[in-house]
Formats: sequence, C-alpha cells, structure tokens
Amino acid sequence: MEAGVPVQLDELPGGTSTTARVANCVPLGSGGKYWLVGLALDQPGNVWCIRPEPADWGREPDVAVPTVVVAAPTKKNEWPYSQFSDKGEFHPGRK
Repeated sequence: MEAGVPVQLDELPGGTSTTARVANCVPLGSGGKYWLVGLALDQPGNVWCIRPEPADWGREPDVAVPTVVVAAPTKKNEWPYSQFSDKGEFHPGRK
C-alpha cells in the first residue's frame, strides 16, 4: 500500500470505527504475504479503548510557529548612507 491511501478501521474495541491514512508499509519476510502497516488516524483518539490512557493522548502537540524577522527600513542619515556625501565617496582613512 502506498503512503496516503485512505483506509477504514471497523469493529474496533467499543464497537466503533474510524478512518485513517497509510503512513508507512513494510513487508515482513520475503514471501509478500505479511505486511506491517503504519496508520495515521484522521481523528486522533483512543480507538483501542486502552485504560488508563497515556498522558499525552487527547491533546494536540505543541506546534512551533516560525518567526520572521524583518529589518526596519534604513533612514537616510543612518549607516551605511551616512558615509556617503554629496561630494563623492567616503574614505575612512582620508580627511
């Protein structure tokens, strides 16, 4: 099965069903008869009715929000523009 293929899980403990997508699929052995299939649930939850639930189940993971730093526009009289005059190029070693 290819990653992303939708599947439905029926007859789960508790008499429920849910949908998921194939996340990974690896053959077990060389005969091609058995496969290990990893699924990503469309709606995260305790579909197996495991008690007690692990502490990290039932909550969304914290997502890092990227920050973008934008440089403020440079004013006319600030570096590097302050080193250029109307008379020509600025030379730090010359007076």
